[in-house]
Amino acid sequence: MQRNIGLIIRREYLSRIRKRSFIVMSLLGPLIMAGVIIFAFWSSLEESEDQKILVIDDSYPFFADLEGTSTIALDIQDISLAKAEALLEVSDYTGILYLPEKILANKSAQLIFKKQPSFRVQRQLEERLQQYLEISKLKEFNLTESDYRRLKAPVTISTFQYQGPGQDAERADILPAIVGQIFSILIFFFIFLYSVSVMRGVIEEKTNRIIEVMVSSVRPFQLMMGKIIGVGAVGLTQFLIWIVLTFTIVSIGQTIIIGNKYVAGAEPPGAATEMIQEQMHAENALSLTQISADDNLFNQIRRVNFPLMIGLFLFYFIGGYLLYSALMAAVGSAVDSDTDTQQFVLPVTFPLLLAYFLSFQVFANPGSTMAIWLSIIPFTSPIIMMIRVSYGIPSADLWQVYLSCALLIATFIAAAWVSARVYRTGILMYGKKASLRELLKWITFR
Repeated sequence: MQRNIGLIIRREYLSRIRKRSFIVMSLLGPLIMAGVIIFAFWSSLEESEDQKILVIDDSYPFFADLEGTSTIALDIQDISLAKAEALLEVSDYTGILYLPEKILANKSAQLIFKKQPSFRVQRQLEERLQQYLEISKLKEFNLTESDYRRLKAPVTISTFQYQGPGQDAERADILPAIVGQIFSILIFFFIFLYSVSVMRGVIEEKTNRIIEVMVSSVRPFQLMMGKIIGVGAVGLTQFLIWIVLTFTIVSIGQTIIIGNKYVAGAEPPGAATEMIQEQMHAENALSLTQISADDNLFNQIRRVNFPLMIGLFLFYFIGGYLLYSALMAAVGSAVDSDTDTQQFVLPVTFPLLLAYFLSFQVFANPGSTMAIWLSIIPFTSPIIMMIRVSYGIPSADLWQVYLSCALLIATFIAAAWVSARVYRTGILMYGKKASLRELLKWITFR
């Protein structure tokens, strides 16, 4: 039995990884993901370029003391907008900030630029103007700038997960939750993609009558399990290729970008890290308080428990895939073409689709009753539990994780038993659509 299943796994695996579609997607997927990451990294460096803004104040010298930031230099002049635009054409100014005379009433200014500035630059200019106008209005209430700064009270809330009496609370950041959400989305797409691939493979072999030759040598259950495991191995192989190639391409791309960005005569390569850190705190630089060093992006990344997340990802991907692919194999054996699968595919995949859409609500409230139940139910747990674990689960609630894993395994075994009964009968039937009543007869047939 094991030898037969091993031969089928080998056949399914080798036949699929040699297909042109597998090779194309294995290369195209990492290129797309790495391209998005590299573009985001490149954009962040481009946003760090210094800006030299010519400020035209119609109420000059009202804004004469307006100050810029470390990357935005402001030059306030008492000239007309037409002269400023002519000067912009022949100077090294990157833009014009026009402050009309009625800015206090309209609360609106104009930014004229040569090159589209980043949203961060616009946000910083808006906050500088808002702060300057607020301080200017303090004179109406006989308040000083120091009074204003004492009135401002920015607060940063750090979240911690209670671990029990006598134990240090575990820090809970948003970044690990985002990682969990990304993993859950990957699980959804991989399960859906490869379970459907199992169904179509069964239909193709059934249509071509290849299945009649195969069942003469192996049992239908062996054939079904070999196909499921073989296609799953293809999915894991492609996932590993994506991870390795994406990481390699991103590493090379960042090295090239940084190398081109900081050449001789410019800022040294070490300035890249300083620049990125400065960007991370750009908006906080306008506040009266800075977030602590423990809250920066790099420390949050280090706090992500990647071994645990990757281990759970592999378990829930494999468990979820085995569960849904077993059901899909039964669907494929009960029909003769893709068009006949519609009445069965939607009921089978509905829990998976529901979990995907509800995952965004779980992300917003991972401790809700709905999130707990969805993370335990086997048909939704592969997606939902990844999000809950990423937030951190108290030691008192770890039983929910263990129960979720156990139920997923037990449900797969039950689904494989049911699917095997459908598979052994439906795989040799042609020219007839199976109804739900007939499927129930096949399952209960002894």
